[in-house]
Amino acid sequence: MGTIKSIEQANNAFLPSYLGYFFVALSIPYIDTLIFVFAILFVFTFLSQTLYFNPLFLIFKYHFYYLTTTNEIKIFIITRRVLKDPKNTEFEQLRRINNFTFIDLTK
Repeated sequence: MGTIKSIEQANNAFLPSYLGYFFVALSIPYIDTLIFVFAILFVFTFLSQTLYFNPLFLIFKYHFYYLTTTNEIKIFIITRRVLKDPKNTEFEQLRRINNFTFIDLTK
């Protein structure tokens, strides 16, 4: 992965998406229409797979970070650790989700 140059929190980046889905859900009067809308949104979100913001990660105390390497590559990390200092940050159990998204399995 290379040396980490900077760490940036990404915890609140998902809020506009979830709030948008919530307000759409409030305006739908029929349950079958609501299920259809959420099914379509789920398919589009799943197929895009840009980031893996799952609200269950928040319940299990995961944090989301953008890390920039010295090669100017920006990657997305999901971890339970609190990352602050790029110089002292190492990952021993990092697993790839896609090319720019990784999950840290360290407890």
